[in-house]
Amino acid sequence: MSNIIKKGIIQSPIEYFDHQSKSLEERLEDVKLTEEQENEIVADKTVKTIREKTLGLFKIGDLINTVLNWNDEIDNDLKEAKKEYLMNSYFQKTDQTEESIKKIKELLTSPQGNTIFNKILRILDNTPPDLELTEHLSNVLKNIVDTDFVGLFEDHKFAINQIEMLTPQALTLLSDYSNWENWKAVRGYFSSDGVRISSNWSREFVNAYSASKGIINGSMKSKISNSMNDLIKNQYVEGRLIQQSQFCEAFITDIGKLIIKYLK
Repeated sequence: MSNIIKKGIIQSPIEYFDHQSKSLEERLEDVKLTEEQENEIVADKTVKTIREKTLGLFKIGDLINTVLNWNDEIDNDLKEAKKEYLMNSYFQKTDQTEESIKKIKELLTSPQGNTIFNKILRILDNTPPDLELTEHLSNVLKNIVDTDFVGLFEDHKFAINQIEMLTPQALTLLSDYSNWENWKAVRGYFSSDGVRISSNWSREFVNAYSASKGIINGSMKSKISNSMNDLIKNQYVEGRLIQQSQFCEAFITDIGKLIIKYLK
């Protein structure tokens, strides 16, 4: 598979699957029964042949093998493309010197490092091709390679587990925390437990953040809202009243700060 095709899989997965679906249709046409075989099935009243007829008059064994073989090829293409795009993105973030190559080699040849690397690959394997996610994971990989990944193995493993629970959009929003906007505290629209806001505050955050980014599209604002709710649900962010101020803020919790270190 060429590099152009691999890149296309990541950048335009829908087009890739549209193209591959045509190849599956062509293969299925090749395993359809002939007219003579169809007539034999119609004349035969056994359970087996009736079952084959309900499947559209395909040769059942060939049909199953065709579908499974096609799926294996697609699965291999996707895995190969996602891994290669991850590594390309990683090397683009390094100086690509002998030292940086040595570091990634040390990661891959260490039991702890190899486990971490494969945990990152499993996140890719378990999601559709996604440029946004791959960029985040290449940052994670780079930040791990530049540490004592043997001594920090448990910390790295914990962080990756947390990252796996978030959508690519939530990771993007979290990584952009330095550009989050505060919003005015309007009494009667929220409740608080001391400094911490205990009522739903995500709408006010989304309006302030979207305005700062010039976002007016309702669909985009909904995605931001879903991402923030994801961060709140996993306790990476909480709403707080800014003391001696009329404003509120989205405050990063300790776990949220831990994840951000891997995304920067």
